[in-house]
Amino acid sequence: MKYKIERKNWGRFFTVPFNVVSEHIKLCSGDFLKVLLVILSSDKNEIISEDISSLTGISTDIVDDAIVYWSQAEIFSVLNVTVLKNTEIKASSVSKRMDTERTDTERTETDDSNNDKTQKVSLLPAINPTENSLEKKSHVKYSSKDIANIVNSQKEIKEMFSQLEVILKRNLRFTEQCGYINLVENYGFPAASILMLVQYCEDIGKSSIRYVESIAESWFEQDITSYKQVETEIIKMIKLHKIENKVANIFGLTTNLTKKQREYINSWTDLGFDTDMIQLAYEKCVDQINRLSFPYINKIITSWAGDKIFTIDEVNINDAKVKKNNSKKKGKEKEHSYDLDEFYEFTLNHVPKIKGKDKKNNE
Repeated sequence: MKYKIERKNWGRFFTVPFNVVSEHIKLCSGDFLKVLLVILSSDKNEIISEDISSLTGISTDIVDDAIVYWSQAEIFSVLNVTVLKNTEIKASSVSKRMDTERTDTERTETDDSNNDKTQKVSLLPAINPTENSLEKKSHVKYSSKDIANIVNSQKEIKEMFSQLEVILKRNLRFTEQCGYINLVENYGFPAASILMLVQYCEDIGKSSIRYVESIAESWFEQDITSYKQVETEIIKMIKLHKIENKVANIFGLTTNLTKKQREYINSWTDLGFDTDMIQLAYEKCVDQINRLSFPYINKIITSWAGDKIFTIDEVNINDAKVKKNNSKKKGKEKEHSYDLDEFYEFTLNHVPKIKGKDKKNNE
């Protein structure tokens, strides 16, 4: 539809930078836009996230994330952040101007010969991935200020965040930023590997940071961190996911597969069975017990594996042999048993002699 609009009854005006629309409108959530509009419309140099939360109905956590997002986008600069009770908050000084400021965490001892110049030190402890446990890596925490410094100083991280927002079709939350940086800096995953993993998770509808981290942590424990290794694992996961979906359709399942069911399917593919063989095992299961049973199907498939049977033709040949052997066995049993019909006829026609009676007749 086409609308003709007449602008009137306007009061005060405030400016919105053009790149908010040209660069961020597709990725940014409505909540983040609300926070930005409130900030831009204010004529004060200080803003309180609790006030914005009260005005917009957005939680303070999202308000804080929005402020970090827009400051990283250089729409405005955050020079200092404190909470109302004079307690320092883990928050961001994320603009370029922050890089020239001297803060307590960045200031080092100087001497007279340096003319009061300071040397910046890293806000983050050096972490050697080979010398720290998985538990320690899982609990590495960053402040908003840490995140901002990393994004401003590491082009690879900044580009990774930008690509992640394209994949997820939204802006990253603070917890997600922390998680992805942790995977790069402390687990040693290349940014390209993380992007590939997140794309896979998004494709299967499981793109939460916790799910991404669980896969990455599992890989880390198996010493899988390089791009080539991750690519190989992703290919295997894509193939397995397709098989899982096909098996679920064959079995007539309308709910998501459980972890145990996925383990069964994974074990069958590891043994070398395709979906045609799994379907045949399913049909045999239903024929025997009239219902779906993963354990019963597993017995059929493992039995085939033990007999080195991996194709439908081999199953048919084996079934024919089994049937023939069973027929022979029944034939042998018949040879060594009595025929009930013959025995019945014998009892009718054969009259046994009674000794006493025969003696009397003879007299």
